[in-house]
Amino acid sequence: MAVDGIGGSSSTGGTTEVDVVDPDKVGFNGLTAESFMKLLITELQNQDPTEPLGNEQLLAQISSMRELQSNIELSDTLKAITTGQSLTQAAALIGKEVEGQEGQQNPVTGVVDRAFVRDGKSYVGVGAFELPVSAISSVQEPATVE
Repeated sequence: MAVDGIGGSSSTGGTTEVDVVDPDKVGFNGLTAESFMKLLITELQNQDPTEPLGNEQLLAQISSMRELQSNIELSDTLKAITTGQSLTQAAALIGKEVEGQEGQQNPVTGVVDRAFVRDGKSYVGVGAFELPVSAISSVQEPATVE
């Protein structure tokens, strides 16, 4: 099989260039079922006619692609669930008084007024401060003034 690169679809000098990735994704995350079919067709077009690809090899490749696609989808789903749980945990702290460390030397104490997720990590807002949930050392009900 002769596949020179990844980019547009063109044919030059007996080698084929195949567009196989989503430009927004990298590595295996960029592969799609359509990408696999293009690779498979290119492989079949460029195989040695004296030693064609056997049915077992073809089925093994198709099975591998389906397994890879399932793993990618499962991974994406688990990330979404984890992010949702993390946000739920942070949101449960709204209205609570927390203590924690922002950065290396900045202690923060106050009532949580917002919760959000940034780069897959959950944070709570305490006034002007953004405190990672993992940096919270204590949580309590706010003191009431009578």
